[in-house]
Amino acid sequence: MIPRNLEDEIIRAEDILVKNEYDFSAKYLTLRHLHTVVKTSPETARSETILALNGIFHNSAISSQTQSFFLFREAAKVLCFIAVNPIDRPLAEEAYAVLLNILGTMAGNPHRATAEALGSLPVSILGPEIEARTAKNIPRVNWQEVLEGAGATGSNPPFFVGRSIVRAVNGDGRLLIVKLALAEDSPQSLYEESLWLKHLCSDGYYFPVRFNIPVVIKVRGSYLFRLENRPVSLPEKAKLHPEQYAIGFISHRDYFTYPNDHRKEKQLTREQFKEVILRNAFLFGKLTSWGIVHSAPIPLFHNRMQGFRRRDNGLYEWQRGGRLDRWLDSCRYPNFGLTGIRDLEHLLPFKGSSRSLYGHIGTQLLSLCLVVGSYFRNKDRAKVGFDTQGDPVDARDLFDKQFLKEVIRGIFGSYYHGFVGKEFCGALPVDFDELSARMVDEMGVDRYMEEILRVVDQREMTDKEFASFLEERGYSEEAANGFKKGLEEITIHTGPHLGGFNQRTSLPELIESVGSMSALCILGRYRRGKLVKSET
Repeated sequence: MIPRNLEDEIIRAEDILVKNEYDFSAKYLTLRHLHTVVKTSPETARSETILALNGIFHNSAISSQTQSFFLFREAAKVLCFIAVNPIDRPLAEEAYAVLLNILGTMAGNPHRATAEALGSLPVSILGPEIEARTAKNIPRVNWQEVLEGAGATGSNPPFFVGRSIVRAVNGDGRLLIVKLALAEDSPQSLYEESLWLKHLCSDGYYFPVRFNIPVVIKVRGSYLFRLENRPVSLPEKAKLHPEQYAIGFISHRDYFTYPNDHRKEKQLTREQFKEVILRNAFLFGKLTSWGIVHSAPIPLFHNRMQGFRRRDNGLYEWQRGGRLDRWLDSCRYPNFGLTGIRDLEHLLPFKGSSRSLYGHIGTQLLSLCLVVGSYFRNKDRAKVGFDTQGDPVDARDLFDKQFLKEVIRGIFGSYYHGFVGKEFCGALPVDFDELSARMVDEMGVDRYMEEILRVVDQREMTDKEFASFLEERGYSEEAANGFKKGLEEITIHTGPHLGGFNQRTSLPELIESVGSMSALCILGRYRRGKLVKSET
């Protein structure tokens, strides 16, 4: 039996939440108190409590408030607690249905608050400890020593792919890849990649799908080295580290096969693409379930141009729903492909809260969805920007909306399976028909091409950097020299972007769908953990 005073408190709280005579502050304080009461005495919650909480999200007077997000978040926290409470399963299912309904039918602050509340449910995930991460006594080596360290024979000619020197090992289809540090890179990041390669090749990991993890090599007893004599000429405009830091590894011959290649001869069929993208979604989910988080499946930025003077370095925080900088360029060389996940310097051993894990999951799901969009656009890379009349290029005819819908749904299912350890069951609060239609409309028409080089950013550049910056973005040398640095803002066409400069994203449906899917992954893992505990 519930003590009378607690029952009265619950009734009083429901009354305050439902009646419009109580203001925003009163409702907020009541929600905080209600959360405490329900956590302390879960048996006090009832159907009327859930109805009152649900009403908060549909109250127009609350939605119009500037700080409405914080009220919605408190209400969602209470609903989440009730939804995962094993004491009263019918009541828990009522709360869960309300949460799914909000995710599936509402946008803006109600949706974000609900997704983040579910995404904050505690899950027990702790990343692995790998060996000491400081590279010391880095040797200088020549190309012949690298070949010997790799066991490479024959006279196969090396060649550059991006920033890597590539050579066939012994004619058996395997490749020797020597990955060189870029000018702005810390050599430490390459060293960390070598440690991750060694770690994932250990006996402790099993992947039920194809994942060709490269085998890192040692040269003169070190994973990280300085290559003294490059065996092939440097590509034009390559900006490598002056100390020639590098690591080497042996990979499968498909290592450089990207899922969305723009070169006609390299493009995958639809079924091949679907297999690769869903398999990698599973792998991202599986690694994350072990606390190994890939933080950059593709490079995502809100604003690359201002990155050097922003606290967030211009990196994209998808939960905020801001404009996404140069989405199509970001997808050009994804850090996953036919052989699986790659560029492991971006791996992080997870040691944070569920709330931060929710953000990482969303970044991975968003990246996968963007690469799907780029797969269609890359069928005709020339269709980009503005046409001869100055109108946005319309490339929607390159998309297959039904196939897009099928793959996006499959990404969630595969990622969920990898992360939770079982297939997703039940209603999925994402309208994939609407989502795919909106993705075609926004990713298929280049409405947002402009970026602004502000005066404050210009003043941070030298005259040479300023001229080079403009030339790299399409201005002729003569036109670039015609600008006076630091006098006025300069508009540059660098898109397509998803959203106007310093505005919101033009595709909020994708951000909210990613939020829903990420929240369900956290919820599924939470429930799975509870089930395991109850069985032991």
